[in-house]
Amino acid sequence: MVWVDLEAPGRDELRAVMDEFSIAHEIEEEIVKPTPYPLFSEQNNYTYLILHFPTADLKGGARNQEVDFIVGKKFLITVRYEVIGSINHLHKAFEAEELLGTKRHSEEGPALIEQVVRRMYTSMREEVEDVALKLERIERDIFSGKERQTVRTISEVGRVLLRFDTSLVRHAEPLGLFLEALSSSSFFGKSFTKMAARIESERAHVEALVASFRAVAKELRETNDSLLSTSQDETMKVFTAITVILLPLTLIASLFGMHTKYEPIMGMENDFWIVIGLLVIVGVITACIMKLKKWM
Repeated sequence: MVWVDLEAPGRDELRAVMDEFSIAHEIEEEIVKPTPYPLFSEQNNYTYLILHFPTADLKGGARNQEVDFIVGKKFLITVRYEVIGSINHLHKAFEAEELLGTKRHSEEGPALIEQVVRRMYTSMREEVEDVALKLERIERDIFSGKERQTVRTISEVGRVLLRFDTSLVRHAEPLGLFLEALSSSSFFGKSFTKMAARIESERAHVEALVASFRAVAKELRETNDSLLSTSQDETMKVFTAITVILLPLTLIASLFGMHTKYEPIMGMENDFWIVIGLLVIVGVITACIMKLKKWM
């Protein structure tokens, strides 16, 4: 089984590979530039599959990495437009085995295809598990009084999980057709059936993980919103209590500020302190009434 992995190939390099393996010109044109949607195509002696594998972005979002698979009975061609860690790690594993003379990986076509595709989904699962660690940190921050700081973080995690969920859902149909074609009697036959089932199980497992973590993120968002709302209600409650306490004091101060012919208390010895004492007494009585009524 020959595996050719092309990273951002030039037109001449791509044409040489396509000619060597007798790949149709239409496939070459499809590979030249990124395709925004998954695609499956079956030819006489090979199958063509385009999948987009999301990855978390350093800025907090997520982006898609396109991988094109061309599979024949004796060859596998993968085309990508950037470095993809899971494929590079598989390269290194093969190189190490070649150098050490211990070829643990099967060189048969079906086994190689299973390794490459499953490793892509394994990489997605690891990224989803990293997002789960972020959710744990968010939960700790929420219940440690950092509700406002976590609003943006929850939103970023939600966007990442949404991108993963959307990509995995869009994989289902083209990947299913791809695995069905490879399991047909005209291709690898029954020998590939179990491998196809394992690949689909890996995709379904990642999809289930994403769905569960999206539910967790939604629950954390609702909890955070409730705590923010409660905090705002408490703040408004304090301001309302202060306003109610000051209202009678303002009224009393206004009465003594009236310029009338007869002004009780005013003009007496220590009249200022008498008014201040009256204001304090009324304020304390108002606060006690509010406390008894559980208004504050």
